[in-house]
Amino acid sequence: MNLGLTSCLVVIALSINSVGVQAVAHEVQKKTVERRAVVIPIDAFTLVDQNSSEFQFSKLAGRVVVVAFAYTTCPDVCPLITAALRQVQSGLTTDEHKKVFLLTITTDPEIDLPKVLANYGKRYGADFANWSFLTGDQAALQRVWKNFGVGVKRKGRGLVDHTPLTAVIDRQGKMRVAYVGPAPDAKAILRDVRGLLAP
Repeated sequence: MNLGLTSCLVVIALSINSVGVQAVAHEVQKKTVERRAVVIPIDAFTLVDQNSSEFQFSKLAGRVVVVAFAYTTCPDVCPLITAALRQVQSGLTTDEHKKVFLLTITTDPEIDLPKVLANYGKRYGADFANWSFLTGDQAALQRVWKNFGVGVKRKGRGLVDHTPLTAVIDRQGKMRVAYVGPAPDAKAILRDVRGLLAP
């Protein structure tokens, strides 16, 4: 009888603890992604896409652009950011697909060659029709990182610390929203995108 009661209490305690842990994890996730309204002009830049083709940011004028910074060997934050962008892309309507473009810009050009980025994009089910994965030489990337306010620190081969930024850029090429954190909410990004698409 006592053993049964003890087992029951243990199960109840574990259930409460599990709910508590989930609540704490949810709170941490909510707090670790900060949405900031900004107005930062983004300078024209030229990088290289996953097809080894020259990519000019200026050609996206007139579109709303969602830009994320990530690298392919990242073990934690970047997969969450890339998965969020995939959710954003899949949440776009057919008409929005023509008016919105997604960019993932590497923070590790040593490893992230075009072919590596192409495989990374495929792994996440990216539709390359309106999502490009960009790399380039260190100097060109540093200018882009600086313009977006992204700090990048190489700790070793395949290991980079960087600002976990997902940015939404308006049709005039100005960054209007910055999500800083590991798991931006795709629904919130879509709301921001649609707000900037509205006439």
